[in-house]
Amino acid sequence: GYTPYSAFSLKDARDYLNVNLPDLILLDLNLPDGDGFQLCKEINLNNSIPIIILTAKSDIVDKVLGLELGADDYITKPFHIKEVISRIRAIFRRIEKTTNSSNSNFTNINENIKINFKNRTVLKNNDIIQLKPKEYELLEFFVQNRNKVFSREQLIDNVWEFSYDGDLRTVDIHIRRLRSKLDTKGTPSIIETVFSVGYIMR
Repeated sequence: GYTPYSAFSLKDARDYLNVNLPDLILLDLNLPDGDGFQLCKEINLNNSIPIIILTAKSDIVDKVLGLELGADDYITKPFHIKEVISRIRAIFRRIEKTTNSSNSNFTNINENIKINFKNRTVLKNNDIIQLKPKEYELLEFFVQNRNKVFSREQLIDNVWEFSYDGDLRTVDIHIRRLRSKLDTKGTPSIIETVFSVGYIMR
């Protein structure tokens, strides 16, 4: 089971996160003393804790902003608690799956970037790059399926692991975040766009 902690304001959440490192955060955007988007941004800057946004804000602009700021998933109210639990389990299942991998060595993605499937570590020029869980899972999928083109729908089906009813731009946002962390100026992108089709890692 899970042991929850409830914070009812930005201040409560910040105070808790200053001394604790939860396995996952369920974040409401409507907090009494500030905007949940700001907290999402702060969390993402400092660590790679998975974040699922739970909110009544169903506008696509809010969804895109939440994902851009580092959220791993976005669920709009009203929702069924079983759906929330299913998505939490999906995130933990993916983390456990790669953590228990038998491959303990680094695999070269290119001359600058390496990935370790066992401990979910990614290095760029031998420096550890902090990736959000879904960013890592997307990168891992491309590494294991190089030279194959995948549409956004195929990536949703293979990486998100559940019936996703959100906007397909979620894929674009996660790939953009990967590129910003891993690409090197003057060299081809780690994940290339295939116009009108999808994405590929060569």
